[in-house]
Amino acid sequence: MRNKPWWFAIVFLAAAMATVADAEEYVIRFSHVVAPNTPKGRAAELFAQQVNERLAGKVRVEVYPDSELYEDDTVLTTLLLNSSERLAIMAAPSLSKFLQFSDQLQVFDLPFLFRNMDEVHELVESPLIGEMTAPLEEKGFKALAFWDNGMKVFSVRGEKPLRNVPEDFQGKRFRIQNSAVHAAMIEALGGIPERMPFRAVYMGLDKGIVDGEENAWSNIYSQQFHMVQDWITVSNHAYLGYLVVVSNRFWDGLPADIRSELETIMKEATQANRVFAAEKAEQDRQKIVDKAGAAKIVELTPEQRTQWQQATQSAEQQFAEAIGPELLQKIHALLGH
Repeated sequence: MRNKPWWFAIVFLAAAMATVADAEEYVIRFSHVVAPNTPKGRAAELFAQQVNERLAGKVRVEVYPDSELYEDDTVLTTLLLNSSERLAIMAAPSLSKFLQFSDQLQVFDLPFLFRNMDEVHELVESPLIGEMTAPLEEKGFKALAFWDNGMKVFSVRGEKPLRNVPEDFQGKRFRIQNSAVHAAMIEALGGIPERMPFRAVYMGLDKGIVDGEENAWSNIYSQQFHMVQDWITVSNHAYLGYLVVVSNRFWDGLPADIRSELETIMKEATQANRVFAAEKAEQDRQKIVDKAGAAKIVELTPEQRTQWQQATQSAEQQFAEAIGPELLQKIHALLGH
């Protein structure tokens, strides 16, 4: 048998390497900052479980809760820098974290824009959402899904709850995310905004660095905020949600069949997340009611709620130009305002 030409070995080696590469799994590291038993934590675990079962040998998802891998304040930059064609960082930060990339997403931080969760879902399922996420796509992100936590309530330490504005807020410091809209809202209510990462909130409340905070029920309960606060006011003043993203570089490089299956699984996880969030809000509120020594829960009267709404109208006016007046008009029309 004749010897093969020298170039045959090179071609054979290249083909072998390609075969090995094709056989390698795509790896997705899902980083988030909340507990595994929260709506986001459960949805992330469900997504990972389904991907690892249905795309076994092709895609592997690893979940890192409780800021084990990255903080929300750094994960988006890291996601773009550290993702490759085979390895991706997936994250689901709160929508406030995306404001540096998309002014339009400030809509979700506006106080009293949404009357209930159904209105949130109506917006994220409408064609308007593409207009709001387009700036993210231009900067290298692939927006995959909006996940719920729930409507936010206020908690505070002190002799009386937050009912009347501005007097009940005056002189008190409130933890906020790194959001100019949140800061404007707290100031409009009469309080002092204090930016603080999520992992530092419990200590901040416990040590009196801040007097209060705003959050969804599942975060208040899972992080034990209710044990270092005296009052929770059911304000339902804004939405706390998350946007699941990966890098465009990773997403666009996936084979079409794998990308299609991941989209299907993500839709299933998103629907499950909505159920988790609704159930968790009700369950965790009741657990706080039943817990001895926990913060007491108070409701706003219709008159007090109107007072809060009127006080915070300036926040929407302040950010209307950045969000886009026409987009805001379309959203109000969609929601029947």
